[in-house]
Amino acid sequence: MSRWRIVALAAWPVSLAVIGLVAGFLGAPRVDAQVSWPTPPPAPIGFFPEVIPASEITAVPAPGSPGSIAVQVDPIFAGPMPRIPPRASTLIATIEPDAADRVTLHFDAGSIDRTIQLTYEPLRLGLVPVSGPGAQIQRAFRIQIYDHTGAPLDLSFRFPVRIVVGYRDSDRAYVSGDPARLLLARYDPVREWWQPLVTTLRPADGTLLARVLEPGLFAVIALPDPISS
Repeated sequence: MSRWRIVALAAWPVSLAVIGLVAGFLGAPRVDAQVSWPTPPPAPIGFFPEVIPASEITAVPAPGSPGSIAVQVDPIFAGPMPRIPPRASTLIATIEPDAADRVTLHFDAGSIDRTIQLTYEPLRLGLVPVSGPGAQIQRAFRIQIYDHTGAPLDLSFRFPVRIVVGYRDSDRAYVSGDPARLLLARYDPVREWWQPLVTTLRPADGTLLARVLEPGLFAVIALPDPISS
């Protein structure tokens, strides 16, 4: 073996030792920290509704018309995150003897943020505004909202309240057996007209369903035959 090869072999471990010694003095190589991610937006936060004890409520009497009711409606906590329907709900049902005359209201969780009082009053047709040409009001009722002191509330619901109304044999007879010509409407006191509501016909149980954001005066309206009109 030549002298230079022997020197090279001996110098190799010495050079490694020198590199390690220098690295130890200098410390670990610097690594810049990764730039932090932007702060994410806050997650949806639910609100806790105000449930007022019954002892603090000044009860509103039911209206004088037969079949009227007055009830207390407590809110349901909707949770901290948006929920996919169906939501938990409170059901209010009227007390007419004939099931076809009854009205049910479904207050879904989150639709109201505090305890309210509600009155339902069926109305005689002579006491409500007339409908447009060719349409006929079959029945009418008023839903009013009050706070816990009994004062009327000008309230908009946070989520739509479902109104389910039965239709009767006389209603079907008026529209020649075609219940698709029956719809729910809400009276607009500013424009002074009956505003049609998006109405779902449910023939399986003989009902009409609409979703509303405000209380008020409602009616079941029969539309004229489009062919004869």
